[in-house]
Amino acid sequence: MAQPTIQYSFNSGEWAPQLYGRVDIEKYHSGAALLRNFFVDYRGGASTRTGTQYIIRALFDNQIVRLIPFQATISAGYVLVFGDRYIRFIANGAPVLENAINITGATKANPCVISAVNSYSAGDWVFISGVAGMTQLNGKYYIVAAATGTTVTLHDLFGNPVDSTAYGTYTFGGTIARVYTLTSPYAANDLALLKFAQNVSELVLTHPNYPPAVLTIFAPNSWTLADIIFGSTVASPTGLNVTTTLAAGSTNYSYIVTAVDANGQESPVSDAFPLLSKQNIATTSGTNTITWSPVAGAASYNVYKTNTTQVNPVPIGVPYGFIGNTTSTTMADSNIVADFSQGPPVVRNPFATGAGVGAIVIAAPGSFTTTPTLTIGAPPAGVTATAVPIMSAATISSFGSPGAGYTVGDQVLFPGGVIIDVLTVGGGGSIATAAIVFQGAINPIPANPVSTNGGGTGSGVTVNFTWKISDTIITDPGSGYLSAPSVNSTPGGGTSLSSSLGAAGNGNPSCCAFFQERLVLAAPLAAPQTLYFSQPGNYSNFNVTNPIQDDDAITASIISGQLNTIKSMIPQPAGLIVLTDGSSWLINGGSFGSAITPSSIVANAQSFNGANDVPPIVVVYDQLYVQSKGSAVRDSLYNFYANVYTGTDISILSSHLFFGFEVLEWAYAEEPFKVVWAVRNDGELLSLTFSKEQEFTAWAHSDTPNGLFKSVATIVENTAQGFVNAVYVVVSRVINGFSVQYIERFAERYMPNGVADAWTVDCGLQYSGPPISNFSGGEYLVGQTVNGLADGIPITPFVMPASGNFTLPSAASKVTVGLSFTCELEPLPIDTGNPTIQSKMKKIPAGTVRVAETLGLLIGTDSSNLVPMKDLIRGNVGSMTNQVVTDLVTGDARTFLDPKWQETGQYLIRQTLPYPATILAVVPQLTVGDTAK
Repeated sequence: MAQPTIQYSFNSGEWAPQLYGRVDIEKYHSGAALLRNFFVDYRGGASTRTGTQYIIRALFDNQIVRLIPFQATISAGYVLVFGDRYIRFIANGAPVLENAINITGATKANPCVISAVNSYSAGDWVFISGVAGMTQLNGKYYIVAAATGTTVTLHDLFGNPVDSTAYGTYTFGGTIARVYTLTSPYAANDLALLKFAQNVSELVLTHPNYPPAVLTIFAPNSWTLADIIFGSTVASPTGLNVTTTLAAGSTNYSYIVTAVDANGQESPVSDAFPLLSKQNIATTSGTNTITWSPVAGAASYNVYKTNTTQVNPVPIGVPYGFIGNTTSTTMADSNIVADFSQGPPVVRNPFATGAGVGAIVIAAPGSFTTTPTLTIGAPPAGVTATAVPIMSAATISSFGSPGAGYTVGDQVLFPGGVIIDVLTVGGGGSIATAAIVFQGAINPIPANPVSTNGGGTGSGVTVNFTWKISDTIITDPGSGYLSAPSVNSTPGGGTSLSSSLGAAGNGNPSCCAFFQERLVLAAPLAAPQTLYFSQPGNYSNFNVTNPIQDDDAITASIISGQLNTIKSMIPQPAGLIVLTDGSSWLINGGSFGSAITPSSIVANAQSFNGANDVPPIVVVYDQLYVQSKGSAVRDSLYNFYANVYTGTDISILSSHLFFGFEVLEWAYAEEPFKVVWAVRNDGELLSLTFSKEQEFTAWAHSDTPNGLFKSVATIVENTAQGFVNAVYVVVSRVINGFSVQYIERFAERYMPNGVADAWTVDCGLQYSGPPISNFSGGEYLVGQTVNGLADGIPITPFVMPASGNFTLPSAASKVTVGLSFTCELEPLPIDTGNPTIQSKMKKIPAGTVRVAETLGLLIGTDSSNLVPMKDLIRGNVGSMTNQVVTDLVTGDARTFLDPKWQETGQYLIRQTLPYPATILAVVPQLTVGDTAK
């Protein structure tokens, strides 16, 4: 006698055939052999996926298109459609349009010509609505074939002229609006490696072939895309000057100034201004007044000074300390104590193209009596290098005063370490002739005549020196140089200087993240293991200071046994998780959740599986990523016992869906069904229902008629059922002989009015309103066989005409039309535990399927023996309820099957009608043969 056996869920998804013998695994009893166009509901059942709504055709059909999400607020989400050097925007199921323009006329002609004052160009896409009379124009997108400023000639999206000769006559009204399109630098073939990180209204974009950029929203149809400007947006102050009330003395000072922009970022420092030979302000009352020229865009200025020196000028390269900020272009220093813990910025752009200046070559040192200024040529893009000369005494041109009391052989010391040797003397021991025996090194040079610092037997000698450039100090190597720049001296003094470049820059970062208020850019091609952390709160500032401060930018490299190319980064409470192609790392300040600083940053290896370039997904506290070795999918979370982030391969049970394939993109739709949708390289769309706390990991797969899935993204949208994660896809289809790419949106599985609300066709359109029988808008499906539902009744399939207009036999108030797809569910070979029934012959004379909101299933022992489930046919009396089926069924449906003997004990459930189905459990009536009785 047949006995019922129940399979109560499908929460382990579709199993690989190689695992059909693993009846010892508990999850075997909640698996399936086939889940095609089904997904697993997080409550355990399996539901047919919804169909998709046609949104718009991609701008270019033969180029890669990628969807990227942008969630401005919980109620304002945008799908960014990246194509070949353009971006379009979709919100709430429709392309974002420019401001509409009023239409004043429309011709009945081939092609149709619209009258409207416009600035459109040939090739623009436009949308028309609200036209009275010639209503056939409404609700459609067109390509502008020609525009004169007052007229627009229309073609359809296939490039055909719009023939309006049979349309109604235009009477009044209507608007035309251009599809908002932003130019971008990204070529289609580069889009796969484009990575992103959002900060409220800004989306940072990185790619190894392009400078990092930021996409910013100001309004739904107002966005900007610009390369990130690293560091301050204002120039260094010039015209620095210092006046003083101090009298002559032996104390020397030096000041510099920076400009601060509106974002609080400092410019490179100004040229230093030395104040020489004055009284000591620390012991004598007085004021040094620093002034400079205003800088365009500066919000304020920071002023710095060095410690004072006695006799000799302040040397190059000594530290400067902060003495104040001002919004004016002057500051008075009346012995302000400098704060050397807050030094001026050292400008850094880690990603500048080209190199910095590595050295300056002195071919001719020149001859000077005043300190020259060095000017280095600017790079094509980047930061201009700066340098200062080191001066040495060249000749003694004359004596200002020969002094007295000197003897031959005396050596006399002058500022900068210059030493002269007395060769001959005159009366009273005045110096007659002398030679320079040590040329010294100084900047700035003192004014002639130069007084002695002592030495020898005499006193009172002063000398007029000529000076030469003996060396240079590169104070900032700059960045962005593609060739060695020129170096010039002012005054010239007969110098001949040239430069050579240092090592080239590391290139553009390939991935990005926000962590602890810092922008993290990582993995330029020349430094694939290196991370660059911005200053906190200053996302485009990678400057440091001298001495280093906790809020300086940070450069850190992962040190590992093999090269680890950074693929992505995930901010977590414990720190920054860095996924590389060989391992994963946790970066923090040295302890769980601690802040990173330049002096406190630690990278600890976590696991050694590696990830590929597909951005990871965070589901609650689990991180899902695609493994670098093939397309296995792993999860990762913090293990308190091992004290590391680790996880498992969550694709093992469904390995047949991955072996030999690649996952190209994926997106997580948390609500309402907690499903990850993943695009496979063959155009299949995988679904993963994942709930770690319920030990719920279920894979399934979907296909679409006459099409291949190419890209996927999800955003939060407010729908009739509340906030949901709307799923958008790019689908490549062949329509009427054309290879096209359509942007489509998965419909909501929300049916408050029963089956009439169901959307179970792909690339569909829907009418909802007063009952009518004539419909339009299906021209994008020209030549395709379509069906669907009209007030919940299946439509007889028909071929969509070129006009996109069609007529139904009866008027209906809700009509959904599109491409039909087949859904199939097959349980695993049946198992009832020990003693095993594996290998025994079995027959299933009947089967009960527990369903929710379902109509129209077929069931049978194989695809050749399928029969309709009569309990799910409208108008029938349900065998389990004895009531007439009038709408979607929730309950049990029983069907008698072909009672043939088979070894596996499997059966197939198929949906071919445009109805939804959810299978909660299956209860086959099982008879086992090969027994003693």
